[in-house]
Amino acid sequence: MVAARRLTRAEQQAQTRARLIDAAAKVFARHGFQAASVEEIAEEAGYSHGAVYSNFDGKADLFLAVFEDYMAERVRELAETQAVLPEDATLEVRARALADQWMDRFARDRESVALHMEFIAHADRDPELARRFGTRSSAMREAVARYITHYQQEAGVELTMPVDNLALILRALGIGLAIESLVSPDAVPHDLYGDFVELLVSFLRESSFAQRSRGKRAKR
Repeated sequence: MVAARRLTRAEQQAQTRARLIDAAAKVFARHGFQAASVEEIAEEAGYSHGAVYSNFDGKADLFLAVFEDYMAERVRELAETQAVLPEDATLEVRARALADQWMDRFARDRESVALHMEFIAHADRDPELARRFGTRSSAMREAVARYITHYQQEAGVELTMPVDNLALILRALGIGLAIESLVSPDAVPHDLYGDFVELLVSFLRESSFAQRSRGKRAKR
């Protein structure tokens, strides 16, 4: 029988950290940020509360680690959504797929939106904490910007505003619709976001085509 390899100190610390993050995600989901306690998180992970402070600066720092993992998972889901589409999928289809995926995820995970809103309200009183949250939140916006850049170039669509600004607006709209759906679920049809994004992309394509046509006529 082969003896199990003993973990190095760094590997043990990484394992402890991962278990604490996993436990924190469960406790935050159960109680919210404010009501969750470091002691319960440590107990959920099977450690003393000292283990939390050995790996994180406190509850807020641990929440940011949970949120960073959440955002990384969301970015992976976007990539998977695009990967299953046909190679010749139109820009409208690709854009709609991302919008629909966002609303599908929200429908399954409404609690996360409320949890993140709670933390944003908490971080509003701490500029540095808000900055750190914003840095992690930007992962989704940056991913959307990369998709826009890649596929609009592939489709030959010229945008009339910076890609980063368009990605910011689309991300903010998705968040806004999710928040609106929390308080007025009947007012937000599930496919509304996809309908709008598809319409917007179609408009941008037609606008780009019209601009190129005007440019060609002007050169004659």
